[in-house]
Amino acid sequence: MVNSDSRRRSALSVDDIMDITAEPYRRRILSHLSSIPEDRCSVAELIDALQSKGTGDDPSEKRLRQRLHHIHLPKLHDLGLIGYDDEENDVRYIGSPRLESFLDQMESPGDDAPDEDS
Repeated sequence: MVNSDSRRRSALSVDDIMDITAEPYRRRILSHLSSIPEDRCSVAELIDALQSKGTGDDPSEKRLRQRLHHIHLPKLHDLGLIGYDDEENDVRYIGSPRLESFLDQMESPGDDAPDEDS
């Protein structure tokens, strides 16, 4: 079990922010959690939200659940951005003003889509 009472780091480093924001799913997870009134949801609700905002190359629900459970949610939890209880399948948004400021600055329509010149 991953304890949902995360110990908050004093501040995210620039490297942490770049690592988090380099992955579209982590940006979408944080965006979804910060936008819901309760600041928490089940993993199933999170999967539904991520698939509804899909990029066209999204993995199956099973594969997405595995990636969330083994990669994305533990990473965000370790950085103190979410509380995650894998036994209860509950995700709680904690956030970071520094990260939120960075995400606000980089947010633009189609930010997950590759450039046409790439």
